[in-house]
Amino acid sequence: MATAKPSAVRPSIRDVRPNPGSPHTPSNRHISSTSSSPFPSYWRTEEDPIIIELDPRYLRAGFQGDSAPQCTIRFTPQNSRRVGDYRVYLPGYRRRKEDVRVNSKEYELWRNDLQDVDLGLLEDKLERAVREAYNKHLLVDAGVARVILVLPSLVPHPVLDTVLTLFFQRWQISSVTLLPGPTMAVAAAGLRSGLVVDIGWEETIVHAIYEFREICVKRCTRGLKSLVFKMWDFLEGVRKEQDQSVREELVLDFDFVEEFIERAGKCHALFPHDGQGLVEQTEAMTLSENNGDSVSTLMIDWPTHTSARMIGIPKSKLQQICSESFFGSRDQDHLDDHEQPVDQLLYNTLLAVSSDVRSSCISRIIFTGEGSSISNLPEHVFSHVNTTIDKYGWTPVRGKHFNTTRNRVGELAYNRSIPVDARHHAIPTSSESKIDIDLHKRRKEDTKPTPSLRQIDSLGTWAGASLVASLKSKSFVEIERERYLSHGIAGANRNIEQYRMSQQAKPVKAGERTSWTLAGWG
Repeated sequence: MATAKPSAVRPSIRDVRPNPGSPHTPSNRHISSTSSSPFPSYWRTEEDPIIIELDPRYLRAGFQGDSAPQCTIRFTPQNSRRVGDYRVYLPGYRRRKEDVRVNSKEYELWRNDLQDVDLGLLEDKLERAVREAYNKHLLVDAGVARVILVLPSLVPHPVLDTVLTLFFQRWQISSVTLLPGPTMAVAAAGLRSGLVVDIGWEETIVHAIYEFREICVKRCTRGLKSLVFKMWDFLEGVRKEQDQSVREELVLDFDFVEEFIERAGKCHALFPHDGQGLVEQTEAMTLSENNGDSVSTLMIDWPTHTSARMIGIPKSKLQQICSESFFGSRDQDHLDDHEQPVDQLLYNTLLAVSSDVRSSCISRIIFTGEGSSISNLPEHVFSHVNTTIDKYGWTPVRGKHFNTTRNRVGELAYNRSIPVDARHHAIPTSSESKIDIDLHKRRKEDTKPTPSLRQIDSLGTWAGASLVASLKSKSFVEIERERYLSHGIAGANRNIEQYRMSQQAKPVKAGERTSWTLAGWG
């Protein structure tokens, strides 16, 4: 399914206007500054690049300088069916019951494990999505403008090779520029440094960005995919509890489970709201007294083959499933590195960077990805991280005698901070006491507040790439068609420092590069 945004008025259509019979004030005055216009595509030229954000679940495309993409195309079985296959629109068509773990592969363009991924099918799906974006939404020729690809931080080389080969051979695009998604999310928030928590489909990745550079990256397998699987098992149990006649009518497939998670996450059903005030708590108690168990039960319209049926689902079970999916069970003390909870992953990322990077990133945390739309999830992550900071501080040392040693060190530091005169009960002179009072006041004024966890909203990865592309800055990873077709992905320079030195040492023409690199994707 593709969601489109109304396209801007093209210059060729704008110029064809009848001349008025009498002089009057023109409705559209010429504005010299393009930044003051609400439509940056009003002055768009054919040489401006097309920005494409590629994810395992969707493709977004639009023009440079726009605040939002023109379209979002998801990779679903409906978009992959053959031409003329209209079975879903027949009156007798029934959505069959299927295993989500098997059917989820049809909703992915690629996976991190490429053992059972058909690269030829991947190329066909991507080509179909790109053609739909160009022909139905962008309405421009595919081979005219260059392409800016916004990719995740981890893309398998076979997938990257297939994507680049498709753009260079099928549409003969002159050059392709690669931009990292986490850095673009930081730029879209108006920052230079920040901590990006990408709650994606297959995994959750935490990026520490400092001055637009990736300093540290940590990842775990807790994402929306595991949540969908656990939610499907729970809904399957709810369906089996119904009567035999009702059970056969209820539809349970991937589309319904994903839509249920999205809607339940928007209405605060997956995570409880801890920050309620006195008025909200009083209203909740009044509603619970009047409605009985209706507050603790979520009533949904479960789709059937003909219409829908009202089914009640306990909220406590939903909250337990989401808590186990993102935070795990608290009785599990020895988890593998790839099974870390989201809060522990964020804490370990802040612990791994230096103190100056940590102080810059701790108050600039950006949640991205499809999982970031779940209400109250960032608040629960911050609550768990604050508990860990209060318990251990910024040290990786753990042990039984850690707290005792920490208290002793604190007492020694406190004793050293007390002046010598105060220890021996010496009475200072009046002049010295005034100086001490002034110094004490200045120290209070000069003390900086301790940084705390704070969430920053971002316009999104695509909007950040549109902003960076409109600055006309030279990207670090820019692949030209001739060089790529001659050597392929193996022709990329693996050593980034050697690549920088070669670019600075060899005198070349303006805009020309002697070699190219994949940077973080290499």
